[in-house]
Amino acid sequence: MTDHATPPPPASDPLPPQPPTAPATPPAPEPAIGAVEFTDFAPTPEELAQQQARRARRRKAAVRWSCAALVFALAGTGTALAVTAPERTDIPGLATAGDGRYTFPPLTLPPLPSGKAAPDGKGKALHYADLRYLLLPAPKEAGGTMTAPSFPAPTPKATASGSPTASPTASPTGSPATSPAASAAPHPGAAPAPALADWVPCDAILAEQQDPAKLRELLLEDACRAATVREWTASDGTRTQIRLLRFGSAAESWDAFSSLRSKGRTKAAPDTKTTAHKDWDTVDGVDLTALESTANGPKGTPTARVAYLCAADILAVITMTNPDGVPTPPFRQVATLQSDLLAGPPARPTV
Repeated sequence: MTDHATPPPPASDPLPPQPPTAPATPPAPEPAIGAVEFTDFAPTPEELAQQQARRARRRKAAVRWSCAALVFALAGTGTALAVTAPERTDIPGLATAGDGRYTFPPLTLPPLPSGKAAPDGKGKALHYADLRYLLLPAPKEAGGTMTAPSFPAPTPKATASGSPTASPTASPTGSPATSPAASAAPHPGAAPAPALADWVPCDAILAEQQDPAKLRELLLEDACRAATVREWTASDGTRTQIRLLRFGSAAESWDAFSSLRSKGRTKAAPDTKTTAHKDWDTVDGVDLTALESTANGPKGTPTARVAYLCAADILAVITMTNPDGVPTPPFRQVATLQSDLLAGPPARPTV
């Protein structure tokens, strides 16, 4: 057997040579978020016209809004001035409904004689000012002027009679008729001054009392030195009378005050009862007792109200009457303002 060698397998065809490859191009980086990709292009005339039109519209809108904001600002400022400049009571819709109170001129205290002190507000110091100038002036509703009174210079103290029927011309500080300042003619353009009250005898108050004999004894015992009175009738029909009586000391004035407020009965209010006044404005140095009649008017308010005030050596009697009824606000107002004048400085603004 002949051994034959196995021929080797035919060699596979060699692969064709590969051409050299070019180096790989790195990928282009992705644009960052929010980045603007610029492209080279030229806007067309139509696009330029649209852009200019948009800019013009934006400018016009900005101008319109600016003008509107300015108009609203001016309108708001004008409204604020229109509301804050005038008095609240002069603005329709904001005016407080009237409660019957009166309109008085500014309260002004009269001058004092040289070397004399003003009341101390404790109800003990005497009053040295002219008694007539301590009366509350008439309100606007009764024909009074809104001009503050101008007082003449005080004159030296004159001697006054101690009798309750003292002459009306006798006064603790003298009459303005004898003062050069009082006889001076007012300025042609000056507003008229409030009318001056007159001196009256102390016993002039007796005609208003139901028991004048008892009050006469009281005035003689306590030695009333001088008296004055002011009266007015307001447009609402309420008649107001204020009497001031001066005594020689606070003790004498207090004695007359205590007797009148407890036993005195006026013809205008024959039947009276004490009315509460704890919520009233308190005035230091002035004691107050308020009375009202038991008879009421059509509106249910008393037809007469009486107030007694005691301030050191001065006794004040306030009487207000009206057949239709005397409301509480004007009565309270008159009593409080008269108390302010008798209490001495500082006087509060009118209410």
